Amino acid sequence: MPDSDELLKKLNSMGVHLGASKVKPVQKTQPDLYGIEMVAQGSDIEYNAIPGKAFMIQEQYPAGHRHGQLALCPDCEMDVLAAYCGAPRITQTGGCNVVFLDTETTGLSGGTGTYAFLIGIGYRTATGFEVVQFFMRDPSHEQALLTALDQWLSRFDALVTFNGRLFDIPLLDTRYKLNQLPGPFTRFEHVDLLHLARKLWRDRLPSRSLRSLEQEIIHYTRPADDIEGYLVPDMYFEYLHSRDARPLAGILYHNVRDILSMSSLYGHIAGMLKDPLNQASRYSLDLAAIARLYEGMGKIEQAAQLFERSLEMGDFPGDFFFKTMERYALLHRRQGDWDKAAQVWKRAAEKGQVFACIELAKFYEHRERNYLEALQWAKKALENLVIDRYYFGSGRVMEREIERRIGRLNQRLSRSMDISGVE
Repeated sequence: MPDSDELLKKLNSMGVHLGASKVKPVQKTQPDLYGIEMVAQGSDIEYNAIPGKAFMIQEQYPAGHRHGQLALCPDCEMDVLAAYCGAPRITQTGGCNVVFLDTETTGLSGGTGTYAFLIGIGYRTATGFEVVQFFMRDPSHEQALLTALDQWLSRFDALVTFNGRLFDIPLLDTRYKLNQLPGPFTRFEHVDLLHLARKLWRDRLPSRSLRSLEQEIIHYTRPADDIEGYLVPDMYFEYLHSRDARPLAGILYHNVRDILSMSSLYGHIAGMLKDPLNQASRYSLDLAAIARLYEGMGKIEQAAQLFERSLEMGDFPGDFFFKTMERYALLHRRQGDWDKAAQVWKRAAEKGQVFACIELAKFYEHRERNYLEALQWAKKALENLVIDRYYFGSGRVMEREIERRIGRLNQRLSRSMDISGVE
């Protein structure tokens, strides 16, 4: 066995050095030439046992503040929204236990190499609404940033994000794990507004991005020089290189606007779900979307009322009127109320809808055993098939199915007549 001196020489030749004499000192963070504190009013948060510091910015908004055309802190009941999202704690009086969160990151696709260098949160207070932002001067300060966020979040029970379920929260969970810190998010109820927006406006709006919802729902228009999201990572990397924080003012502003928009949208959606006949009565598509949500929650009577009201409005574009009729009839059929389902099908059949004629043919054949009535509706379906574009599959396939139904019904009628003759 070689002696210790010989072993040390071999290790040195391999580039391995023992002790502190050969270890390069950790380089200090390059000082800012134009620091973040010269861009925004804030203060540093430091911890004795944690390296680095987090720069914190706070901004208050009064209770009457409006973002676009919507209230920033609306007083509305959250029970329907809470039931749909499975988040009962968001119904707490005053809503001060709910926090809105948005991140600005060094990449748009996540992954272990992506940092959240700016984390903004917003929440209701006794006097209005407050936004707090945590900025990371340098990646070496990440532990301080995450610790500050964790401590600030400890007062809340529920979390609201926009696409946070797929992006912000998984990214932050990864950063906590890489820093060997416990993540704070497992204890939160989580409401993702993007999921709700897709449910409510997928038929009416071509895009459900936050920028689109600001224009179409909140009626808020950002200034022309607002930062585009895809530019944010490069701007932060440029800051790390130049240590000039002045261009980051636009990112701070962008992040605040995202949080304000989330708060306004959250209150608006809660109001729509609680009182749709008053809060969402402008568009039949919105009422039909809420009816589907109510149906999914088992609120059948309310869903039927909303379907009926949306059909009365009659301003559905394209085939949505008949799609809604079909869904409305299906609601009754699932509840075993075949008579009401047949009433809806007849309303659609009177307008020449093939699907309704087929359903009536099925109803009279299998439920009522009235083969003559079923045959008449089957023939009506075949007549309307040429001019009705609303059906699934090719027209030729449906045509063959209807012809087979007509043939079967003719046979049943023939047999019933033969039996009657024998008697």
